[in-house]
Amino acid sequence: MRPLQFLFIGWIIACSTAEAAKKYNIEPGEQVLTNCHDIYTKGMVKAKVDDGYTVHFPKGSGPIQCPPFRWHSEFVVPFQSVSEYRLKFLGGFKQDLLFKVGEAVTFRFDTDRRVVANKATIDIDAEITDISSNGAIAVKLISNSPEAAATFWQWVGGNYVDLRHKSLEQERSKRSR
Repeated sequence: MRPLQFLFIGWIIACSTAEAAKKYNIEPGEQVLTNCHDIYTKGMVKAKVDDGYTVHFPKGSGPIQCPPFRWHSEFVVPFQSVSEYRLKFLGGFKQDLLFKVGEAVTFRFDTDRRVVANKATIDIDAEITDISSNGAIAVKLISNSPEAAATFWQWVGGNYVDLRHKSLEQERSKRSR
């Protein structure tokens, strides 16, 4: 009986995500965030295409591990900046986590052996510079370590990171205490 319940809940979430993707009517010229593995890059819609959008990113927008031109509509969300964001858990049964612009956060990334040879993970301290209405944060690097800086620019750079991203798991658990 349990596997059937999980399958049903998964189906509901998938359908609501697909419906949410269809709700946005984004026009050319609007600012958007493109989602690639919960790391968002801010850009501007150049044109609508049959299955999504063509998005232009400014120079220096940072590293991204996805193709830069055509984006399916489910990976594009409108951009709106907010000063704080409440991360909700379990439909309000657990206390919300509040993130504000100007606060410090700690990322924990697995290291790339080509960049950092002697550590399996590295903690990176950063300051929140912007928050989007969908719960993604833009940060600036605070850590002084060269290894932390190299890992930061490899994974985050000038992009936005979803507050639900696995690299912020330690930060979420610290704030929930």
